[in-house]
Amino acid sequence: MDKWEQIKQYQQAGAYVFMALPNQKHNAISGGYNNSFNNGGELSQWINEHPEYQDGNVGIDLSKSDLVVVDIDKHKHNGMKSISAWFKSHGINPETIQETYIERTASGGLHAFYLIPEGKTKPVEKVSVLQGVDILTNKHGAIVAPSVINQQPYRAITPFETIQEAPEWVYQLANNHGGTNTSKTKSTSRYSNIDRWLMVKNGFETGQRNDQAMSLAGYLFALNIEPQSIYDILQITNERSGEPLLDDELGKVYMSARKREERKRMRINSYGRD
Repeated sequence: MDKWEQIKQYQQAGAYVFMALPNQKHNAISGGYNNSFNNGGELSQWINEHPEYQDGNVGIDLSKSDLVVVDIDKHKHNGMKSISAWFKSHGINPETIQETYIERTASGGLHAFYLIPEGKTKPVEKVSVLQGVDILTNKHGAIVAPSVINQQPYRAITPFETIQEAPEWVYQLANNHGGTNTSKTKSTSRYSNIDRWLMVKNGFETGQRNDQAMSLAGYLFALNIEPQSIYDILQITNERSGEPLLDDELGKVYMSARKREERKRMRINSYGRD
């Protein structure tokens, strides 16, 4: 996939893209990384006015985008060790971080990208929330693939289509006050694909029914399954639960997931008309 197709993917997800100078992380025009656009035509026009950026690196303006990035350093500090210990102390499966779009940076670190859930605000920005781990939201521009720094590329580790909404643990981590003391509650808002199919087999767990139903519905819509079939699967799963959701509750979860998918597709279609 070439640079412009990748830029299109980012913009379709609601990201505001800026251009950095070749082999650099910054935009040297007044405004810096705020010279960003989530419209391909406007970005192309800006590049035509600043041709020195034509072959430059690509960045995402997090201050405008409904995205949060968990930045894990593997160069100066072992951020992966830090966050793995934090996950363990909070009863969270460390593999959960692999369930969204992840890039390896030019310095060998990792950027995990998450969408901001509908109706929620961004988590607070927190630099060095753990040793070697930052939560980036409002004051940064994040360089992304296919950028190159000193001949070292940024590259996708997981497909962009796997990008997920920010789970509760991201908000919990952003509010971390240091240390890895065990939390009184476990984060349960993110589920693996295996977890989701086990839901279908065993039903939703009491205390997690709404979260699990939303996760399963969103996953099924992402697979482009016919809407009525998705509702049927949710009903079957709910019936297998120890304490099923009421029909109107299940219906609200289904409609919320469906409307979110429709908004996503409208955004993609409107991009194509630009």
